Amino acid sequence: MTSSETSFGKDTTDDANQREPQEYCQDNSNSLMRAVTQYTEYSVSHPNEESVERLERERDEEMAKEQQGPVKAGFWSNQFSQHRGKFLKQYAAIIVILWMFILSVFSIYWGAMYQRGSRLVNLKILLIVEEGASIDNSDYPVSQALLQVAESPAVKPLLGWTRHAHADEDWVINEVWKQKYWGALYVTSNNVSQQLVQALQNGQDLNTSMLVKGYYETGRDPNGVNSFVEPGMLKFGAAFTDIMQQEVYPRLLSQLSSEQFTSLQNITTLSHVPDITMIDGIPVSDYTVMAPLQVGLIYIIIVTFFQVMWFQKINQQAAETLKPGSYIIYRMVSAQVNFLLISLGYSCVNAAFQIKLNNAWKGGFGVHWMISYLTMSAVGGANENIALLCFAVLPPLMGFWLVFFVVCNISATFSPIEVCPEFYRFTYAMPIKNSYELMKVLLFDTYRGNLGRNFGILVAWIALNNILLPFCLFFFSWYMKRKLTQTAQKSR
Repeated sequence: MTSSETSFGKDTTDDANQREPQEYCQDNSNSLMRAVTQYTEYSVSHPNEESVERLERERDEEMAKEQQGPVKAGFWSNQFSQHRGKFLKQYAAIIVILWMFILSVFSIYWGAMYQRGSRLVNLKILLIVEEGASIDNSDYPVSQALLQVAESPAVKPLLGWTRHAHADEDWVINEVWKQKYWGALYVTSNNVSQQLVQALQNGQDLNTSMLVKGYYETGRDPNGVNSFVEPGMLKFGAAFTDIMQQEVYPRLLSQLSSEQFTSLQNITTLSHVPDITMIDGIPVSDYTVMAPLQVGLIYIIIVTFFQVMWFQKINQQAAETLKPGSYIIYRMVSAQVNFLLISLGYSCVNAAFQIKLNNAWKGGFGVHWMISYLTMSAVGGANENIALLCFAVLPPLMGFWLVFFVVCNISATFSPIEVCPEFYRFTYAMPIKNSYELMKVLLFDTYRGNLGRNFGILVAWIALNNILLPFCLFFFSWYMKRKLTQTAQKSR
């Protein structure tokens, strides 16, 4: 062989060696912007025909080596001892990771319910009594009984009984409506005790069930009111009736003359001991609404997570033809269009089951659609950004994120935050909590004073997600490019 032929062969080999790495990675001079459209979620998870052929060739070579190598051994054989040790270490590491995840993330949900009974006093209940009444003043027997019940060991820890000077009924209801109190127990006039005493002394009929009233609104928080507020107020009412029957009535009757007592035989004042008439200002009669109000909000998080996976191929097709800047804008706009259309389907489900959506606004369906859209955009944008990071670094982390995000959103949402530890005050800034508050206004026409804050937090989440999306795309492309480059270099 001549020297020229040798030189030619060497040059050919060098060219081949230089071309080989280019099959696996892009040139180092490619900008990060260009990498955004070259390394997408779909392209790295769905190899092209060239990659498939290479993988099949490598697989055939490995199979040939296995056929020529030693026979496979049993799991507990000595030949497998080295691999067995590595396997057990990896297995133990995965179990420890799952343990740590369960102990840390699940504890967030369990912690929201821990010792709730000790924090029921944070649910303030307005207690209105007559002016001048006190627990030691028997001149006001009705108000005295109310104060005695509020201080009794069996009732005091049930709710936060907050005494207030006498006020008219409209003011009391308005205070509860504005969500300053979870409920109210109030005397209907400033002289109810005098009315009761005079009715007994004069032998007059008196509607004793209207002397004291209780007021609450289930629509403010169906789960919280049904679980804590209503039971506590009913126990208060039962204790009040017992005191009136066992202590107050016997004392008042003992002060009557025989003629006065005889005149009571034909009236209802004697037989009907005063009790508390409970009024639910916003009752929840159709419990179908609990589907979109609670579990439906969880489904919104899950559905928006799925849409990230479903649109991978379409996004890849767009990346192949769009400039990097246009591709980033496309991802932002297409995500919002996706959320808008998916939320329409979600609203149609609620309309199909005849859930009344026009209690607060005439165009209730449209309002529900927009609330659902804002919610999906807020949680879906976060899911998409985190999915890009997890898919690049470690795909199994996506499942961890989904559970973590759901737990953080719902732990203190479907029950009053007041009964949760102070740590859970972060829930006020979570998208599902604010969507939950908006849904209650829509479905039950509750107090609208916090609408601005609720809508504002959802919009803030959407804005933040869109700001972070380009950086997440850049990170994904940069990380995957580096990862594929390292893989190509190792395979040479």
